[in-house]
Amino acid sequence: MSTSDTPFESIKTELRRIQSNCLYTAQGYFEAAKSAEKWGRLMVFIPACVTAVSGFLAAVKIGPEVFFSGLSAVAGAIAATAAFLGSPRAAADHLSSARAYTALKHRADTEISLMTEASDLAALEGRTRELSADYVRITSTDIPMANRFSEKARQRIQQGSAE
Repeated sequence: MSTSDTPFESIKTELRRIQSNCLYTAQGYFEAAKSAEKWGRLMVFIPACVTAVSGFLAAVKIGPEVFFSGLSAVAGAIAATAAFLGSPRAAADHLSSARAYTALKHRADTEISLMTEASDLAALEGRTRELSADYVRITSTDIPMANRFSEKARQRIQQGSAE
């Protein structure tokens, strides 16, 4: 039996798998949260600015009032809709998922760093199963993220620039 076939090595391999999955998934959710926050702000800020400028121009009767009044109404509706649909909530949900995966990764890191060949295999297996169950629990409650964020996370991690 080779060293990699021992129960100890099997447990260590599973912990490293959980650790790696958490790293990549957390980074993907951090990327998704940054994007959702940026777009959420832009979808409220830009239309709100257009509304303010158009409303001001219509009020002081500069240019075609009907055009500026209509533009103001449309831009205000866009800003209100973006705020109502919850872009900030999506960012918060993604950030919450990222933090949950990061916490789970740290728990796996700790298990790996503390385990030795003399460790109680039954206890190690129990903790590994618990971490695996926690990973499944987190993934089952996540809001899905777009694949582009997973790819961006992979690139950042490989470049060593992950946050």
